[in-house]
Amino acid sequence: MQEPNGERNLIDHFTRRLAYAAVLVTACSGGSTSGGSAGTGSAGTGSASTGGAGTGSAGTGGATSGAGGQAGSTDIDAGGDAASGNRDAGRTDTGAAGDAFTSGDGQVAGTCSPPDDIYKPIEKLSLTGCVDPRDPKVMSARAVPYEVNSPLWSDNANKTRAFVLPAGGKIHVKNCTATPGECPQGAADDGKWVFPVGTVMIKNFIFDGKLVETRLFMRMSDDAMSGWVGYGYEWNEAQTEATVAPDSRDMGKQFNTGSRTVTWSYPSRMDCIKCHDPKGGSTLGPETAQMNRMIGAVNQLDTLAALKVFETAPAKPYEDALVAPYDGQAGAPPAGATIDQKARSYMHANCAFCHRPEGQFPNFDLRSDTALVDRKICNVATKKPVTGIASNVIFVPGDHAGSALWQRMHELDPDKGRMPAIGSYVVDDLGTQVIADWIDSIKACP
Repeated sequence: MQEPNGERNLIDHFTRRLAYAAVLVTACSGGSTSGGSAGTGSAGTGSASTGGAGTGSAGTGGATSGAGGQAGSTDIDAGGDAASGNRDAGRTDTGAAGDAFTSGDGQVAGTCSPPDDIYKPIEKLSLTGCVDPRDPKVMSARAVPYEVNSPLWSDNANKTRAFVLPAGGKIHVKNCTATPGECPQGAADDGKWVFPVGTVMIKNFIFDGKLVETRLFMRMSDDAMSGWVGYGYEWNEAQTEATVAPDSRDMGKQFNTGSRTVTWSYPSRMDCIKCHDPKGGSTLGPETAQMNRMIGAVNQLDTLAALKVFETAPAKPYEDALVAPYDGQAGAPPAGATIDQKARSYMHANCAFCHRPEGQFPNFDLRSDTALVDRKICNVATKKPVTGIASNVIFVPGDHAGSALWQRMHELDPDKGRMPAIGSYVVDDLGTQVIADWIDSIKACP
């Protein structure tokens, strides 16, 4: 499945940002950079030759005005722009020191952080501080873009992703061997990333090169069950602004991309929390197996480690990566990838945040590292039979059409057992084929 050219160009923009950071890591971490004095905001405590525009927290160092002025080894909290390339000399990014951006109606842009009142999110995306207020299609210079190996299916939308850490905040990577107590549900949670309070996750949804929605997922507190909140922002067709969506599911909205009309549904804020289940880790994509991928000539994990976003970086050699299940949004499966690897990767990304121990549906486990014999699906009846689904057996070896796992992926109506039950209203034909091939390849239960 190939993206239209405009869409590919927008996605390439974020890939180039990642590649640029990788170049900085390779070229700058061991030496000085040329040019690039302290920026036009308040100067940081470091100089350009030490790899950044200061060693203070985000917003305390000025933007860089030269070609250098930053290094991949600079902490991402530092005043320099380590992830997205040099800042323009005359521009002040939201969250950086200097004059804050003020809109025409006198509103001041925020700093890309959770709101004081979860019921009062910032109405306009351009004022959140998570994007460039002058061009909200561009993420803030503080945003760290990333890619995953096996993406969540989102009704054929293409996506770009980034995160913004709070000043001084670091990502904790679960290590089930060293600290088994943080993995009560077993080693399949090894390598899961835990983001600090104040983090903002950013995801754009794109059709034909036009943004239809931007979602901000924010960590409000360290409460394990209610510490996160999500907001969707609905883009106008002119691509000049996105406005916060209502606090309710908004179904079947029509959006003109310029070449066609697409149907898109905006989830409710409760939908966000149902999918981003705390027992599944709240953030769904960022984990070592998903992020272990090459961006240009450098591994994405190496780039992020050099940007010092981790408490302790993932240990090398990195754990086995998930794979792209099919040609499309995440690239192509690596040469030699088996149907078992593809199916496990697909189910891990699309199903396992609910179907796992302690999850919303804990009766079976679809995490990628769980052996088939331990998944509790083979010739096992579903707990909740659904009218219209011919089979109530989760997984019938050699018979995808007789397996509820496949049938529910092919159902469109959530009231008739569609999986996933939230956030998807279009069948993933390529994904369901991967699952069909996998089921048919297994002739007996282990």
